Amino acid sequence: MKKTMISFVVVIVCIYFAVAGGMYVKQRSFQYFPQHSAKIGFEVPAKFGLDGFIVASIGTSDGETLGSWFAPPPTGDAPLILYMHGNAGTLGDRAERFRVFHEEGFGVLALSWRGYGGSTGSPTEAGLIEDGRGAMKLLKQQGVPASRVILFGESLGSGVATQLAADPDTSPLAVILEAPYTTAADVARKRYWFLPVELLMKDQFRSIDFAPRVTAPVFVFHGTADRVVPYDQGKRLYDTFTGPKEFFSMEGNGHIDPLTEVSWGAIKAFLASNGAAPK
Repeated sequence: MKKTMISFVVVIVCIYFAVAGGMYVKQRSFQYFPQHSAKIGFEVPAKFGLDGFIVASIGTSDGETLGSWFAPPPTGDAPLILYMHGNAGTLGDRAERFRVFHEEGFGVLALSWRGYGGSTGSPTEAGLIEDGRGAMKLLKQQGVPASRVILFGESLGSGVATQLAADPDTSPLAVILEAPYTTAADVARKRYWFLPVELLMKDQFRSIDFAPRVTAPVFVFHGTADRVVPYDQGKRLYDTFTGPKEFFSMEGNGHIDPLTEVSWGAIKAFLASNGAAPK
């Protein structure tokens, strides 16, 4: 009986380590959901009726080429929203947001991450940070300095936005974070509670470590019924920002629901009160 029990335990341990090893090797396929072609999933903004938008190519410091949609600021000193999307979908899925931003007087640069539609490479945390830096470099070349850029980070993109905002070289005019997390490891732990996530996870996007260094005004909004990134994580991250900030609860909303007149109105009011709205 004792020998049988030992054999059973050994089998369970072997299965556990096999699962953990498989998750470690394949982890990025569970974290990112890109289209696996530079052509698939990328369409021109004109297809969505976005007047004033063009396709812009962004080169990164490590040799990747990113697709993006770009609409210059309507006036020479108007702010520009650099939009960094979540871990799934395409720019076309966010087209209505971009339309609203531009019609309200903002310039827009919507970035498609490496490995996603229209972009080469494969996503990693370090790679996405370089994508963000490449976008900021393009904007500088277009005459839009960081001091006029509003970083809009959606879910996964909130981690990139927070890290860029914490860097004095890319410190923006303001930051908007939608459904942000404390760390990607905290999100993963809720699903993979049986694994030592912090030991195994390569791309942890530890926003909570960077947030205290952000000096720009920060607006955070989060759905109270978010089942992907828990609402309390957004609130915890918000509490670590030390500069001007505002938290907006989306009562009953899930993960990345459409912007409404109320939520967009709150964002505009915050930007205006912090000198980050079009004049």
